[in-house]
Amino acid sequence: MTFVARGFVAASAALMLSGAGVMAQGGHSHVAANGGQIQQIGAYEAELVVKGADVMLYIVDKQEKKVDAAKFSATAVVLAADNQQKTVEMSPSGENRLAGKIDFPVTGKIRATVTLKSGTAEAGKGRYSLDAR
Repeated sequence: MTFVARGFVAASAALMLSGAGVMAQGGHSHVAANGGQIQQIGAYEAELVVKGADVMLYIVDKQEKKVDAAKFSATAVVLAADNQQKTVEMSPSGENRLAGKIDFPVTGKIRATVTLKSGTAEAGKGRYSLDAR
């Protein structure tokens, strides 16, 4: 194999590996600004962050501009200890953030299905699997 061909193969492998990293973050090419996991929920991108008992959902539009959270609410159905499903209600908590509290034990990774609502209408759902911080 020539030097040029080896370089092409190495560059191709690097591109495939970097693409795998993008897919691992829910298919998004940008970094989660708050250290959580980003998923597409309806017309929005929503980043779920769990710090201790605090659950936060940051909402941006497709151009990654912050969306006013005042008109939104969300529920997160979380897999708790012993595989019990528990619901966390999230309400506006400043700028583009919704927040709620976990008041039950969670083991291992946080697994949650988040339903985002605008008023009484459902905007969409996203599934998350992340480590609590």
